Amino acid sequence: MPDLSRPLQECLEAMDEKRNLQDVLRRYPADRNELVTLLRLSVDLGGLGAPTADPAFRLRARNRMLASAAARHRRWRWHLPVAVPRPVARLALAGACLAALMLASLTAAAASANSLPGDPLYAIKLGIERAQLATTFDSGARARLQLHFADVRLDEAQHLFALGRVQDGVRLMDQYDSAVTQFDRSIAASALDTRTAEDLARFMDDRAARADASVKRLAGSLAASGDQDTAAAVSRTQSHVDQTLRGSKRDLQARSGSQSGDHQPKPAGGDQ
Repeated sequence: MPDLSRPLQECLEAMDEKRNLQDVLRRYPADRNELVTLLRLSVDLGGLGAPTADPAFRLRARNRMLASAAARHRRWRWHLPVAVPRPVARLALAGACLAALMLASLTAAAASANSLPGDPLYAIKLGIERAQLATTFDSGARARLQLHFADVRLDEAQHLFALGRVQDGVRLMDQYDSAVTQFDRSIAASALDTRTAEDLARFMDDRAARADASVKRLAGSLAASGDQDTAAAVSRTQSHVDQTLRGSKRDLQARSGSQSGDHQPKPAGGDQ
């Protein structure tokens, strides 16, 4: 297993300084996949600080890490010759530790998937989302991911309202609105080819109907429970989201149409 500490550090520094991460990854073509995997699992997690996870989760994660490291250590002792050079032994130990770190990261990622604001693992969930965005270089895929995370915020808001956490739900609706606005800005700033623009427009249509129906049910439920003010706030947020997405779609359609027009054959007899 190669020593990835230096290239990983360079990747993290590039992200912190808002430099092009691809420039760093190009310098390590043989290790690119491993670096992207580590970034997806670990980037931002260290910067988040240690979350105050519940003791039971910490104990389970610690036990899994120790068990993985011990199992790898036993396999190395069984298969390696008696006289193992110290650098090789250190490399084996580093591999075991890296595997344990990745296992712990995967465990935390899985455990955080359904977390909500205020839960111990919610910060990890947001960190993983930022890591995914930072390591997604295709403009179309990144835009889809941004819209997906906007829908995650909407889903979280609905769960909070269902739990009676009305103020937290309203805050998540605002974050949902902000996430859609960020998607719109990303679309405006991205160079998208015709096919990608058309695919994104269809993707927006598919999720728009579901989101609208979901928010209407939420607003209706809030109104039925007597909370007219919150129901109105939710409806206003969705109205603004719809307006933003209509602008995004017009942008995509105009761009797709103009790009398609650039490739239309010139009329016969026209200027050459």
